Amino acid sequence: MSIEDQINLYFRTNKLRKAHKKLLVARYLTTYEEVVTAETLWIGIKEKQRNISIASVYNSLNWMVELGFAQRILQGRQYLYQVRQSPALPDPL
Repeated sequence: MSIEDQINLYFRTNKLRKAHKKLLVARYLTTYEEVVTAETLWIGIKEKQRNISIASVYNSLNWMVELGFAQRILQGRQYLYQVRQSPALPDPL
């Protein structure tokens, strides 16, 4: 199951409306094979002419980390992000 499918399942299970920016960030995060900074991810999204703020990227990444969809790694003085290989679906609220 793809990360987008897992996030959509989370929204449906918890009766939440779909958050398109979270899905957009998740989609672009999966395109990187290695870890990536939030800034690099944001620039990649902006290059594809998608309108999203850096704050939305950070909020989406933090949300994904909290729910176990992504992993945050501290390297030096910056955080790097990657999709978890086999995330456990969070319990419904």
